[in-house]
Amino acid sequence: MILRSSLAVIAWIAFGLTAQPHREQATPQDPVLLSGIEADLASRRCDGVRIDAEHFRAFSSQAQLNHADFFQKTRSVRLQAALDDLDARLRRDRRAACDAIWVAYGPGSARPLLRRG
Repeated sequence: MILRSSLAVIAWIAFGLTAQPHREQATPQDPVLLSGIEADLASRRCDGVRIDAEHFRAFSSQAQLNHADFFQKTRSVRLQAALDDLDARLRRDRRAACDAIWVAYGPGSARPLLRRG
């Protein structure tokens, strides 16, 4: 009985040690996910900034991503760290962070995911 319990514990540890690196690796979609999540965060935290629904839908469709990809699936550690950094910048100096996000995702940018209003 003790041997069986020990084997189970060893198997669980082995699983934990091998599963963690897979979760931490960056995915090829991280930059695209980051753009969409940054734009969404700006629409929630920056005054007068909203998601441009038409452009966001086209962006998502082109990247073959859906709502779950952006907001429900587990994020890589690198993607989460980038979002935590943005959240910290928004807390520290919201105006400067919002201005930077507007430049990156407002009209005339490479990814016009935001609009005023």
